Amino acid sequence: MVSSIYLVSLKAQPSFRPNAISQDTILMISNGVGMDYYMSGRKVNLAVMEWYMHDFPTAKKDIHTAVVSDQLSVAGYSVGSLFTVTGLLVYEPNQRLGNNLMMIGGISLGTGIIFQIISGKYKRTAVRKYNAGMRKSKHPKARGVSYRATFELGRQGFIIRF
Repeated sequence: MVSSIYLVSLKAQPSFRPNAISQDTILMISNGVGMDYYMSGRKVNLAVMEWYMHDFPTAKKDIHTAVVSDQLSVAGYSVGSLFTVTGLLVYEPNQRLGNNLMMIGGISLGTGIIFQIISGKYKRTAVRKYNAGMRKSKHPKARGVSYRATFELGRQGFIIRF
């Protein structure tokens, strides 16, 4: 009786290889809830993306809108949580005032969520425009032919190179 044992080894290979991608482009990778943005293998935030997109007017406009809407989102979350907590603290002695404060807090939290969604949309649009602009700038169109002549003095005489 001959028995054979076969071993199968499976190794997971990462789908994100920072060395295989150009260092000038921004990668968008879904994290389940939103997107993570990487440049040269490192995670970048909104301020870094804004700095890199400064030379690309259409991407700059979108990333600026994303920055403003992100700031409005933080303000909405802050005001909403402040009013909600205050409403919970005031609810026992004055239920009407507590309900009103919690309603204002809920509305503010909702606006924070809406501005966060708007910011994510504009970030993705800006990154796509930036990457498209980077691809265009990497492949400039030839507008003419230029020749450069080099004159050297060699062992056998003059050398002219074009």
